[in-house]
Amino acid sequence: MIGTVSALLEAARRSLRDAVQPELRSDHARSQLAGAMDILSKLERMADWAPVMLREESAALQQCIAAFEARAVAAGLVLPNGSTAPDDPLASIQARMRQLSDWLFDDVPEGSLRNELDALMRAGLREAVAAERRHVPRADFSSMTESREA
Repeated sequence: MIGTVSALLEAARRSLRDAVQPELRSDHARSQLAGAMDILSKLERMADWAPVMLREESAALQQCIAAFEARAVAAGLVLPNGSTAPDDPLASIQARMRQLSDWLFDDVPEGSLRNELDALMRAGLREAVAAERRHVPRADFSSMTESREA
């Protein structure tokens, strides 16, 4: 395939608009086409966001790990050895988050320190999800249910 996925989706959307839309006679058919074109438009925008989103998600998780580990070491706790996935940095970061989460609930006694570490981990996970939400378009189903004139 020559070109980017977003360019292919844009071409499909343009073809539907230019070749199919003028031939549609019913409001229902036009609204269904508008819905399909809306979905293609969202997919087009999403096709190129992945690298930026993954960098933001990775950064949020790395900051979480650093804060978590610093607090645990300051409290005199011995952390488990780090997990790595050399071919995939995000997978390595996610593996470390899982490892620290398991360690937190298996080996750290209940109490204020455990609650503090848990809060740090939850805050980091929220930041990672926020990074995803900043890059994923919200669904707009109104284009599939409203009539639009050509």
